[in-house]
Order: sequence, then structure tokens, then C-alpha cells
Amino acid sequence: MTARRRRLPSANSLTRAQFDGHACVWCGEKLWRGAQSAGRARGMTGKIPYDIEVYACPKCSPSFSRRWHSVVPTAG
Repeated sequence: MTARRRRLPSANSLTRAQFDGHACVWCGEKLWRGAQSAGRARGMTGKIPYDIEVYACPKCSPSFSRRWHSVVPTAG
């Protein structure tokens, strides 16, 4: 069974933190670790189209692997 891909919001409707890549595109939670690309949100400024890379937190990302934490070495 494959998961259905969520539709990204318009780039025009993103908060500043989501637009800058500092918050999850779905829930708005601050992104610290484990964030993954959710895709490219599309928007328009007047007649000029633009795309912005947006990110999802581990809870909202469908492709997030829980094993990722055990593979990444920790400092100190």
C-alpha cells in the first residue's frame, strides 16, 4: 500500500517561518532536527510565478524513518 501525497499549500499562504524553512509546512512547528523536504510550494507575485522549497517535521513527513536517529552519530 502506498501513502497518498499531501497537497502543498500555496506559497502565498505560508507564514514567514514556513517560507524561510524554519517551520513545518503542515503543522507550523519549529524545525530543529529531522526535517525533510516536503516539496516545492508554488505561488505568484503579480504575474510572476515563484516556487519555494518547504520542509516538514518528523511527525508530519510521510517518508521519515524512525531508524534515522539510531544511524546518525551524536556529538560529545
